[in-house]
Amino acid sequence: VLDDALNLIAEARVGEVGIVMHKLEGQGINPTTICIGATRHFRTLHAAASHPKGPEAGLSASRPPVFGPRRDRMGRQARALGMHKLENMLTILTDTDLSLRSSRPIPARALLERAFIRIAMLART
Repeated sequence: VLDDALNLIAEARVGEVGIVMHKLEGQGINPTTICIGATRHFRTLHAAASHPKGPEAGLSASRPPVFGPRRDRMGRQARALGMHKLENMLTILTDTDLSLRSSRPIPARALLERAFIRIAMLART
């Protein structure tokens, strides 16, 4: 379900973010864990988008390498988003991760959902 959520966000499907977040909450997945998974996904996309031989070569060179239908989908995402948008998305995720791990009492789910909506809106532009 986490991979599905990350694909929705990367593909700018803003309207479905809340539904997927509710599903993840129902499974009891910690917001920090979700944020770490999202950061890993977008970091892989960034590496693919910035690879000199193209996104597919970047995904093959990543550790662990990405294969099959997941590789095709992530290749399309990396190509559509581009390196600069992905850098901005990683900045949003890093800021969110730092806020989630801080000692301040914050509504973690709402913070993460807002970050995901911002990323999906950025993917749209």
